[in-house]
Amino acid sequence: MTSRKITVKHYLNKRAKAKIFNGESYYPLYIQLIVTARKAQIKSRINEHLAIYQTEIEKITRKNKELADLMFAGYFSGEQIETILKKETFPLFQLLNDEVDVITRIIALQKPFNNNSYSLKDFAADYERYITEITDVFDRSIKRDYKANLNRIFHNTVDKSLERKAFNISNYFIHYLNWNFTFSNFYEVTYEVIPSELKFLENYLSKELLTAIKAYLAYHSKVNILKRYLEKKEHGKISTVSYLDWITEIKDFISREFIKIFGKKKAQEYIDSLDTILTRNITG
Repeated sequence: MTSRKITVKHYLNKRAKAKIFNGESYYPLYIQLIVTARKAQIKSRINEHLAIYQTEIEKITRKNKELADLMFAGYFSGEQIETILKKETFPLFQLLNDEVDVITRIIALQKPFNNNSYSLKDFAADYERYITEITDVFDRSIKRDYKANLNRIFHNTVDKSLERKAFNISNYFIHYLNWNFTFSNFYEVTYEVIPSELKFLENYLSKELLTAIKAYLAYHSKVNILKRYLEKKEHGKISTVSYLDWITEIKDFISREFIKIFGKKKAQEYIDSLDTILTRNITG
């Protein structure tokens, strides 16, 4: 009988070239995966979450920049890992546990025990997709589509005297607004300064984009509540609102919040719009 156990374990990849610090060897941190007798090794990503723990890392490294740079690059020594596990060093111990939990959840979601052809071959790519931060995906996607719509409006109205207002507004938005900020920031600031122009231009946007904007702004208004909800779940210290979270928890949570505000039909329309953005940009 094939084992139905999912094994996720960190280890130092000593096949890689070591980096030497104070005469000690440092190796990249990897993860061993074993599922239904299949094995795979992937690189740990806990170092990607260390930036927000600058103060704690300085305590661990005693403000030694070279040692801190090794950790931020994902390199650790055997002694370091032993100490982290033994003393439950914050935040590294918690991040290690979080990563095991996240990967285990991803594998379980893929239902490996019900699929004879299940493979871990592309799991590194799966891992990257599932931990993608979704708020950034929404924002970048909608900003890209909004700018594309502005260019369409601009070109379609350039020679039409009856559409001069649409041309002038789209021209101003394209050439004179700062697009380095997030879409949510652009929308909030623009709505405060020139709300009538923003609303006027919405008449020229595609229906799909207009729905996406309304869905995203509704989602964005719930982000702080959402983060508090996830914190109560105690998933740990990996502080992202990920695609994995969307699939397993956030989608249902946001749906319930939307239903309270918009009713079932409109809530479903908005959820479907957000789902489409994530599918298009994350899973392809």
